[in-house]
Amino acid sequence: MLKEGERLEDLQYKGLRVIQSDAGFRFGTDSVLLAGFVNAAPHEKAVDLGSGTGVIAILAAARTGAHFTAVEIQPEQCCMARRSMELNGLDIPVIEADMRTAHEKLGRGAFDLAVVNPPYYPATGGAVSQKGAEGFAGAATHDIYCTMDEVAQSAARLIKYGGKLFVCCPASRLAELFAALGKEKLEPKRLRMVASRADKAPYLALIEAKKGAAPGLKVEKQLIISNDDGSYTDEVRAIYHMNDE
Repeated sequence: MLKEGERLEDLQYKGLRVIQSDAGFRFGTDSVLLAGFVNAAPHEKAVDLGSGTGVIAILAAARTGAHFTAVEIQPEQCCMARRSMELNGLDIPVIEADMRTAHEKLGRGAFDLAVVNPPYYPATGGAVSQKGAEGFAGAATHDIYCTMDEVAQSAARLIKYGGKLFVCCPASRLAELFAALGKEKLEPKRLRMVASRADKAPYLALIEAKKGAAPGLKVEKQLIISNDDGSYTDEVRAIYHMNDE
């Protein structure tokens, strides 16, 4: 199932693996943390927007049993994601589409929840990575194909009233994300900040929002990635399923 320049990444959970390419954007800790942050029931329909090679959909579906659909704009990433789904025996459709128009294919309000790990940097925010297929350089890292407002708008179109959105963003852009969510009546209900160590300021925010909900935000205990000696904390080891047999 592998093409030249591709390799299999062991997800350390239920024997799951994902195909990645060194020439494209590869998933990181934030994707695993977001997948672990998702609350979903087995009967619910979920959409993973900007899915890349499908790692969030794979992990969240395997953990929750929810019925996932993956949406990705880059053809090469879609190809890898489809082969990863086949490799893992997962019935997760991979739709090649721009998340901004995905509702035209999938239907407005068609999902109970959406998950998105959006680009972290503004289109003009520093050097743009050249990784990715021709014409899609920087698509995974910079707001070139979707702004923060468009991410919120895309999710709001796809989830039903009362539906949930799970999203992460750099701590420095949290106010911007909250403003974007507010425009689409996606009320932040749960927030968890992530820090690399206990003595460091948080660098990442994990957010759960609910469409049409009343205000009321629960701020959870900060998630710490590493102990002082550099080893993963017990909670992060659990998220990564490092203690699973």
